[in-house]
Amino acid sequence: MPMTETPRSSAWSEIAKAPVDTQLNAFEQARVQIRHEDVKLGLRAFAADLLSRDLISMAQYVSVFGGHALNCLTPNGSGSFSNMATGADASALVAIYSRAKYGSIRDIQHLARLVIEYLCTRLDQPESHWARLFQTAKACGDHVVMMTTGWRNVPSTANVLYEIVVSEINVKLAHMSLPTIINVKLPRIAAPCENYASLSTEERERVNLVQDHVIPAENFYRWSGVHVIFGDDVLVTGSTADKVLYESMLSGAKSFQALYPVAIDPQVALVDASVEERLNKVVIKNRLDDTLAALLSEPNYQPILRTLRLVFCQSNRGELAAFLPRVPLQNWLHLYKAALGNEFLGQPECAPSLATLKRYLTDAGLLQPNGMAVWQ
Repeated sequence: MPMTETPRSSAWSEIAKAPVDTQLNAFEQARVQIRHEDVKLGLRAFAADLLSRDLISMAQYVSVFGGHALNCLTPNGSGSFSNMATGADASALVAIYSRAKYGSIRDIQHLARLVIEYLCTRLDQPESHWARLFQTAKACGDHVVMMTTGWRNVPSTANVLYEIVVSEINVKLAHMSLPTIINVKLPRIAAPCENYASLSTEERERVNLVQDHVIPAENFYRWSGVHVIFGDDVLVTGSTADKVLYESMLSGAKSFQALYPVAIDPQVALVDASVEERLNKVVIKNRLDDTLAALLSEPNYQPILRTLRLVFCQSNRGELAAFLPRVPLQNWLHLYKAALGNEFLGQPECAPSLATLKRYLTDAGLLQPNGMAVWQ
């Protein structure tokens, strides 16, 4: 069937009943012509089904809704992950990823370098997708913006990672006389969901409706063309990226891309989204141990929301006092300020641990009795 006759007006569950050639034609058309309607019509689940039947590759699955992933991983029997393209053990990358998720700037920079090198290579290829995106934006007088996951005073790993990426790639783009990327920081008003990484696909979609980032509306796109790049550290269920795509293109974005250092096999992730939490905790476990102490002690440690939850959670409360001397005082002060800025003091499961840290910092002379920092 010619591509122009593919029945894309139907929900993807209906297209899945058509002959295989028709399904593949419809899928290919959807990859080339992104429509925000396809988010709610079930394209991602349709693509995952094609992958499960070996009708498309993992790279093709990722490309749904403009996605690009540098590494595609699937769990292996040893408790780690393997590269889906080569079958090679991915333990080294997974360890870097796990530490980065908890704020190791060295490991965040490593992931950022992977993304930067990928984009630089593609920009040097005039016929590549990324080169054509920026060439088109230049020819039309358009703008290219980067959006990452929403944040509320305390950044996520993705926020820090793509700030590095945008800063470095803009140097490359400027020297190529191409439009530089505008880093648009999406605000998050409601407190983020504490256990998001362990939620199912359906639960993530419900949370995203009320607790996720605030996405720019029509006025943002009114005066000139805007191409959106969404950057995240991992593609799991696609719920977050798909929401950004839907809202952006509905409001007037000219194009949408999504970029990830890592994507997880949807045959696992869409059935058990908690696989993300297993990936996060390959190195950094849910305990106050030597590995966490070393990470928190880095001179340029960046407080990350996920780490605040780990350190101040109820399950680690009894170990916190003995753990405190293992991390530099100034790093604790940064963590204390970050936690209060995200209203952890109002969370019953975290407040007792923060009281312990407050006493420790007060005794050390870094906090006044009222809890305010002592200005040096």
